[in-house]
Amino acid sequence: MRTIGEKEYSHELLGDRFQSALSDHDTRRRVEVLVDEFLTDEMIGGKRVLDVGCGLGFFSERLVQRGAHVTACDIGPGLVQRTRQRVGCEAVVADALTLEERFGSGVFDVVVSSECIEHTPDPAGCVAQMARVLRPGGRLSFSTPNQVWAPVVRLATRLKLRPFNGLENFSSWGNLRRTLADQGLVLEQEKGLHLFPFQLPLHGLSTWCDNHLQALRGVMINICLLCRKAG
Repeated sequence: MRTIGEKEYSHELLGDRFQSALSDHDTRRRVEVLVDEFLTDEMIGGKRVLDVGCGLGFFSERLVQRGAHVTACDIGPGLVQRTRQRVGCEAVVADALTLEERFGSGVFDVVVSSECIEHTPDPAGCVAQMARVLRPGGRLSFSTPNQVWAPVVRLATRLKLRPFNGLENFSSWGNLRRTLADQGLVLEQEKGLHLFPFQLPLHGLSTWCDNHLQALRGVMINICLLCRKAG
């Protein structure tokens, strides 16, 4: 069993402050892309879906609404309980770096994970674990912050403009594509979100940029990817 560092529990330790720290616009956009745009009814209706790093349960909730049989997991017991209360789905405490040990190999049709891998000491290892619990032909839909924005985020943290103080190991588009290939995952769709910080009250313009300026996704804040496990 892996020793889990205190910084990995940063969201759990926020308690009631976690929800107030979230951007409703950002959360809604990630749900819209990772669940509603990337995943068809055929992919998730009646299928076994694992929500890794479920947080407060927003993705699990939408997946259940779309007809999936959802298992939500998070490293924080309090977050798992909140998701269970919000959604009513199966929700368990699990480490994103030991998913295969917890659930077994090839047991889920879909894995969804949003803003989770960067809060582990090994983002690539986290993607590998999600690939291992997927059945052949299953889909992985996930997002993570773009490495180009890491200096801005670190500065905001130092200035105490945001409450998070945990691990934040951001990835690049290139690194993620290589990780997917290494794990036998075939990239099917990719999309960037937020050309500028979503804290600015320009949400309509931000969504327009998401939908019309994907040529600039290399510098957008969030990387969203859909891939299929080969086989």
